[in-house]
Amino acid sequence: MNLPSLRVQAYNPEDNHKKLLEQLDMVESRREAAMERIMNEKAKVAASYNRKVTPRSLEEGDMLLKRDFHKKYEHGKIVATWEGPFLTREKTGPSTFRLATMEGIPVSKTWNDVHLRKY
Repeated sequence: MNLPSLRVQAYNPEDNHKKLLEQLDMVESRREAAMERIMNEKAKVAASYNRKVTPRSLEEGDMLLKRDFHKKYEHGKIVATWEGPFLTREKTGPSTFRLATMEGIPVSKTWNDVHLRKY
């Protein structure tokens, strides 16, 4: 007994080829729609982030305080967590700076603006 299944009986090669071409035509429009949704979502995320972020305006020559990492494990209200003042000697990147003491002596490493605060 060799009976073909319903799927095999309903198979039409010409109709199948036509439907395949229709699907291929729709692929590009679906791809464009998906890309548009992705771009809209990215714009929403960027707008949300930009609403919450506070811009930092540190420039060369500004007086700042730097975070004192040596007192990281000391707790209490009176412990100073910032040391300084220091001067920004050079801006080495979008958010990194080289510092100098108030006497002009360079500080050895670069500092990210997350660990700096205006004096």
